[in-house]
Amino acid sequence: MRILFFLLITILGLTNCAKKVSNLALKDYQSLEGIRIGMPVVDALKVLDKKFLVEKKTVKAMDDEPESIDYLVTTKKKESLFTFNSGYEKQNKNNVFRIVIKSPTYTTPEGARVGMTVKELKTKSKLKSADFNFQDGLFLLSSKFDGGFWIDLDPKKQYKFNYEKPALKDIPDDLKVKGIIFF
Repeated sequence: MRILFFLLITILGLTNCAKKVSNLALKDYQSLEGIRIGMPVVDALKVLDKKFLVEKKTVKAMDDEPESIDYLVTTKKKESLFTFNSGYEKQNKNNVFRIVIKSPTYTTPEGARVGMTVKELKTKSKLKSADFNFQDGLFLLSSKFDGGFWIDLDPKKQYKFNYEKPALKDIPDDLKVKGIIFF
C-alpha cells in the first residue's frame, strides 16, 4: 500500500514539473486572446496588458510604403505568440488590421497550426492560391478566411516554383508554416 501511494505521489509530482503545452483552438478567423480585427489598437493593448507582455516595434518599410508599428505579444517568459498591427489607410489607421500567429500553441478551427508542413496543411485547410513577394516571401491564401499561411523559405536555397506566379501544386510539401495571418 505504501509503495502504491509513493508511486502515485511521484507521478503527480512529475506531471506538475513537466512543461505544460496547451493547444488553444481558435473559435474564428477574426479574433485571438480577446482582440479582434477592426477593434481600436488602444483597446487591444488594454485587453492584452492584463495577461501578456506587449512590445511596440517600428517596422521599416520598403520602397514608398509608410513605416508601420507592429505589436509583438509574448508570454511573461518571453515566448513569442503573435503580432498585430494597425492599417495604413485613414479609416483603419488606429484599428487592428492584421494578426500574425507565430506560435504552434494556437490551432485554427480546421486544425492548421504554425510548424506543420505544407503537405499537412493541404489536408487540413482549403487553399485558394499562392503568392510571393520579395518583402514577405511565400504566402498561401486560404479559401476559408481572409488571410492565409506564411511559409518559411530558406533564403540560400533556390526553389523550383515560379516566383512570379507560384502554383499551389508546385510548392514543396516539406516547407513549413511560419505564420498564420488574419486580415
